[in-house]
Amino acid sequence: MRAPVLDLKALQSFVAIVESGSFTAAAKQMNYSQSAISMQLQRLEESLDVALLARTSRQLKPTRAGREALGYAREMLRLNAELRERLSDSEIAGKVRLGLPADFALYLPETLALFAERYPQVEMEVRSELSVTLVKQVTACEIDMAIVTRESSARGGKQLRREPLVWVAAPGSGAYLRRPLPLAVWPQGSCAFRSAATAALDRAGIAWRSAYENQAFGALRATVIAGLAVTVAIPSMVDSELRILQPEEVGLPELPTIDIRLYRSTGRATLAASSLADLIVERVQNIGSYLRDMPALGR
Repeated sequence: MRAPVLDLKALQSFVAIVESGSFTAAAKQMNYSQSAISMQLQRLEESLDVALLARTSRQLKPTRAGREALGYAREMLRLNAELRERLSDSEIAGKVRLGLPADFALYLPETLALFAERYPQVEMEVRSELSVTLVKQVTACEIDMAIVTRESSARGGKQLRREPLVWVAAPGSGAYLRRPLPLAVWPQGSCAFRSAATAALDRAGIAWRSAYENQAFGALRATVIAGLAVTVAIPSMVDSELRILQPEEVGLPELPTIDIRLYRSTGRATLAASSLADLIVERVQNIGSYLRDMPALGR
């Protein structure tokens, strides 16, 4: 007897639940009701005859079987999207203008390479600027879309992910003990990371000073590694030469979360631009706990 065919919508809901961390967030992301999401997961678990999620009062995590199923689910959804695109009647062509933060362009090669492979007739133009500049360019229809970082309280754009901000220093460095606190940060008015960090310090009554400013995280990182300052980042930016400081242990304030958002031009989107936007959404939202595909996302 043939095994029953799995429901791709149920698999999509399962992936959304795991990545968002809750049924409520997954329902919002999928534009379903929460009961519909719950029913889809229940049918999927019944079809596979395993429990996919372990539910507690505080956490929602995939079981061992759920972790294994998650990889297959993502691959099945990817193949479904690829098949639809490959069999499309129209040959997608034209030009797409994409904006990425200054330190971001080198850290999304696989997605851009995949798009170029799927749509060889599309000419892609990538601009590397600060997030605030890119948002203005999207608004003015100078570019088709931009991936930017924004404070979670800001409006506009499609939220792709939400990441915690963390204090970062060199291992063994005591820079966090100095007052005023020396910061390696982006120029004032250009960076959601900087404004979030300085606002938190001001609320906590901790004096700070800008010890080093640069638009590139690589330059800021070198200053931090030298023990001259601390900086603020998302965890995926932190490598073995840096360490995350625990606020309660070093006397620094808790930091807010930061959104990674996709802004799109208000003009009529071409088929090429829509295809790139869809691929970006798929790739960014399907990356694990942090943005392993984007280890130096900033500004």
